[in-house]
Formats: sequence, structure tokens, C-alpha cells
Amino acid sequence: MKILTISLINLLFSSVLVAQSVSLSFSSNSTTKPVAVYESGEVQVKEVSGSLINTVAHTKPSSDPSFKTYGLANGSIIVRENIANFVKYNVLGKTEWAISNSTQSSGGESISELATDPQARTIVLYNPKVKSSGKDGSRAKVVGIGKNDGTTDIYYSADRIIRTVRVAESGEFIAIATGKAGADDEIVIVDRFGNQIQTITFDQEVKGLNLYGSGSTLTVFSAGRVAVYSVMDGKRIASSSFRNGEVQFANYSSSDQSIIALTGTVEGDLIKEGEVRIVNVAARKIASKEVAGALQFVNLDDITLNRTSRFTYRITGFDKDLRVNAKF
Repeated sequence: MKILTISLINLLFSSVLVAQSVSLSFSSNSTTKPVAVYESGEVQVKEVSGSLINTVAHTKPSSDPSFKTYGLANGSIIVRENIANFVKYNVLGKTEWAISNSTQSSGGESISELATDPQARTIVLYNPKVKSSGKDGSRAKVVGIGKNDGTTDIYYSADRIIRTVRVAESGEFIAIATGKAGADDEIVIVDRFGNQIQTITFDQEVKGLNLYGSGSTLTVFSAGRVAVYSVMDGKRIASSSFRNGEVQFANYSSSDQSIIALTGTVEGDLIKEGEVRIVNVAARKIASKEVAGALQFVNLDDITLNRTSRFTYRITGFDKDLRVNAKF
């Protein structure tokens, strides 16, 4: 597969253009993804409203820094423990599968991570860093596709770590951001069976990714830059730099030909000094608005963008939905 090296040229705006307007409002949380919490020897899955969906008895290992619970859209649960072990319970509370994601490397490995689409059609388990032969490598695999142990390897590198993984909302494509000392970051895009679609280089440390809708466009962002690419041919569609405030979320609306970004400072589970910025690529205009108050989140990877109408969006994944409307 050909590797496309793309020089990022920042989108420049004429100084004669007057800043456009953005209106922000909050509404009740519409996130359909339940929240999983551990309380007194059991994992509870709750709606955002607090209504209980599912409860599973599970003993948390003492002093386990890797213990984490994941609530899936249909009410099922995944528990991570002991660095690399994952257990999935179905909606009836029965064990659906249990997988050890350990590489058994003698050099050691970091805590395994999980990425999935909102409906858990595609579940990816990955080892962000695996030490072997004096190098830092990494690995990723999909659960439920393989014929033998129920997994299929979709990425392996002996000398690149995985920074983050994003699954398309449809579950069809997976983007894997990797890094290596002294080299540009790379984003490898594969389908859910591990077939490589594209590799794109990015000259800053990748902080986050988004594959919008079916996964036709890839949005990549660092702390201060956002770039958008076509998944099929790897061509850059748009890019923009953000000098004030660190980018915490970004995505692209192909219908509006616009980048939607949220900048701010993370303190614990809060984004403070937030600002929403809309970059209208077609019109070469930008609009921005500061967010009043702090935004509370459970996981930054759960933040999603939904387009409701032209230049109107709903950003979910916070304690309340952020509704955005831009005028150009």
C-alpha cells in the first residue's frame, strides 16, 4: 500500500474578512451510550438519566490500576482488569467472552486499551506500547472476527507506538494513529478485517481522530492543528491551525465543508475556557464563540458531532449537549 506524505498547508483567511457569528445553547443530554460504574462488588450500567439498565456481579481485583468498565449501547458491559484482560457480559448478565490481550513480551507492555463504534459493531483491543528487543512497538486486533480465538490482528509494529485508535460510527473502518521518536506520526486506516486502506503522515503528535459517518473522511488533530483527509485517496481536504487554546475535539462536516473544533483546557473531567470554532473551508471564513462555564465529560473519546441542519450541530458526550449554530 502506497504511503502518502502530505504537506499540511494551513488554511489562511484574508484580513479583510469580518469574523462570523456562532450561537451556543445547551439542552438535555441525548447521548444513547450508557455509563458503566462499579459499586460494591457489581458493575451497573445506567442511562444518562441515571435509570438502571443492567447489573453484573464482578469482584474488582484489589489495587488494580487498570480496572475500567465500559457501557455499550445495548446495555451490555465490558470490564478491563489485570492490565490486559477483558470480559464482556451480555444484557442478561451472562459472560459472552473473556480475552487476554497480553503480548507476553518479556520487556513488558502498557495497559491495554479498547476502542469501539457507538453500537459496538466493531471492538478493537490494542497494546499502545510493547517493549521488545530494546524497541517500543504496538499491536491492535478486532474481537469477534477471527475463526480461532475470536480475534483478528489488524496492526503490528516493532518500532511504533499507538497513540490512539478510532472506529468509524458505522464500524466499517478503523484509524490507528502511531508515533516513533525522530519520525512523523502516521495514521493507518484499515477495514474491520484488517485490510489496509490508507496510510497518512502527520507532522505533529496526533492527539485525536474522527472518522465521520460511514468513515469517508478522516479528521486528525494535534494540540494546535486540525487536518481533514479523504479516506479513499488520502488527499487533504482542509486544514487549520489554532493558536489560542488547545484542541480537545474536532470533526468535519462534508455537507457544510466545515471543520468544527472545540478548544480549551482539561482539568480532571472538565473542559474549561472552552471555545467552539467553525472553519468554513468553502467560503474561507471562520466563526467562533466562547463557551460559558465548564463542560463535564466522562471520556474525551466519547465526544461526538451530529449535524442537524446547515451549519447547525449537536456536540454530545458532556453532562449536557452543546448546540451550535454558525452564520456566514
